[in-house]
Order: sequence, then structure tokens, then C-alpha cells
Amino acid sequence: MMNVEKAPKSKIEQKKEMEVSPEYVQVAERALKGYLQLKSEEKVLLIKDRDTDGKTAVILEKAIDAIGSSRKEFMLSKKSKKEEILQLLQKYETIISISAGDYGTSDDIYDDIKETKNRFLALLDIDKEAFKPGGALEENPAELVERLNRMEALLSRARGFKITSVYGTDLNIPIRPLGERRWIKETGVLNPGEWGNLPVGEIYTTPDETRTNGTLMLPVLESTIKTHQGVDEFVKLTIKDGVIVAIDGGKSAEVLRDQLAKESKESEKEYNDPWAPYRIAEMGFGANSKARGVVADPDKSYRRAGVSVVEAEKRFGTIHLAFGDAKHGDEGAEGFHTASSHYDFVIPRNGLTVEMFTSEQDFDKKNKGQKIINDGGINFF
Repeated sequence: MMNVEKAPKSKIEQKKEMEVSPEYVQVAERALKGYLQLKSEEKVLLIKDRDTDGKTAVILEKAIDAIGSSRKEFMLSKKSKKEEILQLLQKYETIISISAGDYGTSDDIYDDIKETKNRFLALLDIDKEAFKPGGALEENPAELVERLNRMEALLSRARGFKITSVYGTDLNIPIRPLGERRWIKETGVLNPGEWGNLPVGEIYTTPDETRTNGTLMLPVLESTIKTHQGVDEFVKLTIKDGVIVAIDGGKSAEVLRDQLAKESKESEKEYNDPWAPYRIAEMGFGANSKARGVVADPDKSYRRAGVSVVEAEKRFGTIHLAFGDAKHGDEGAEGFHTASSHYDFVIPRNGLTVEMFTSEQDFDKKNKGQKIINDGGINFF
């Protein structure tokens, strides 16, 4: 018999009766069995908050129940304590978070699972359409692995990139020399002590944190900062020696300035480094051919909710750049700096050009570059 421990009554609990398509539940069930290798004898901790998408919660609950696993629902709030979460980690093998809010009490999970050996699936603000049949969760695994292997073979030769876009991006991103950092492929199964997202399908590394320079124009913010599918006007980031030194634009730029200022105070308190949230921490390429772009409905206002960053960053042909914490948990790809936040900004492929250089000399002179993305066209292969 199914064993379900319920969290206190909340608005999420009040949405239990909402209808979800059985096909969506089946997609979720296959994903949990495949990526998490979730088994009926395991116990699952499902972390939510007041901003969790109700239908996403129902889909996952039904999928977990269909597998036969027991589950406990934990409601994350500002009153939650780190000790409380750590105790739960010791009782449940698998942790699934659909917490869309920003709660510092849950940040330590990424490190704690290395000791407690949980498998941690961070789904954040993912919406129900991520479970749509034929979508990103049903990307052909063999084709995805082959694609990522070919991308890795190419990117491992890179010593630097020049990124430009039709809307004003002009950014130079060097890679640290002597193969100091490797590219990490996100493809398959989560093992005990590891964490990941769904859908899968990206390859990333930490670039040189001290030599990245130029202008990055953002057509959208990260979905955990603002759920909007766009911005009121392009947000201009000026980056000097790897650090954001200016954020210009309209109301969306103000939202980002306020968020990073908040994280700066946290990082100063925790790590004595107020600049950490502003420092480049990741460069990644999407590889999932079925992942949706960040714009959910181009005919609607920019304020309409867009696609979650955990899916949008996996879209084949896009890149994403992150700022903040560079401790990804993957040996060989981590940067030097720790921060209280890690925000990924997806750069859509429309009008995007990424030129790769295979020697530091060519990168410095911008000579003999290979345009692996050329005005939105994909030229990896």
C-alpha cells in the first residue's frame, strides 16, 4: 500500500483535485525511472514552496505513486531550518525539489548530499508542459549522447570564444590554459551523492573568471528571478575582467540590479566576497533538440510566464552564461569562487554568433576563428 506523508495544508494541497493528463504522468514516470532509476522500495522527499506550480506537483506525485515509492511532502518557507532539512536527507534516498522560491536554508543540499549520498533532482520552477509527450523529457537518449560527444570533441579544443548578437552582445570569453578545466556533459543517470535537472542535455564549463570582457545583452532574465518570457527592454550587462560592473536598461534591469545587490550582501556575509554574485561562473551549450525556448508565446506580452531555465538552457543551438557560484560539483569544471547564488541567462539562437578559437594567440588577435553558431545557424558538425 502506498505510504504518503503530507505537508501542512497549503494552497498546493488545495489544488489536489485539479485534472492532469495521464500521458503527462506517464512521461514523468518514465523520466523518474530512467534518470533517477527510482524504485518502488525507495522513499522520496518532495520539496515544495508557496510558489510551486500546482499541476507540476500533481504530475510528480502521481508518477511517484505509480512507481510505488513512498513519499513525504516538505513545505519550504522562510521559517525552515537547515538542521530540519539535513535530518530529512538522512531518511529519504531521493530528493526532488520543485521549490521555485529563494530560500537560503535549502542551499546546502547540493553539498550535503555528497555526505548523505542522496540523489537530488532540482526542478525549481519547471511547469507542467515540460512533461508533454514528445517534449524534451523524451529526447532520444542515444542521439543526445552522440550529439554531446561530438560537441565535446569540438569544444575541448577551444581556447576562447567571441559571442555577438544582432541586438548588441559583443563578448570575449577565454578558456583557462593547459586544459585546466574540462567540459561536462549532462546526459544520463544520477548516482548517489549527485544532483541534476530535468530535462537533460547540456555541456558546460567554467571559463576564465578574470579575463572575460565585453557587453552581454539579455533578452530575458532567469526564470527564478522573474518568470517573464522577456524584458521590457534589453538588459545590458557590462563585464570587465569577468565581473558585471554595470546593469543598464528599464524595469527588468532594475529587477536584476536589486536581486544581485541582495545576493551581494549574502555573499559578503557568508563568504566575505560581495562581488561573487557578479562574477562569471559558467558557459554552456544546449543539446536537447526537443527542449522549448524561453518564449512561451511570442504573441503575448513580455510579462507572460516563460519556459523555466532548467529546460530553456538545454535547447539545442542556445548558449547560457551564469554568474555567481562556480562550485558545480563536477571535478575538473569548477571555478575558484563560491557565492550565495547561481543565475543562468539563456541566449537564444536567433541572431546569435559564437566564434571559437583553438589557440590563445588566435583568440587574442581574433584570427582563424570557427563560427560554431553563425547568425543562429548551427555549425557544430
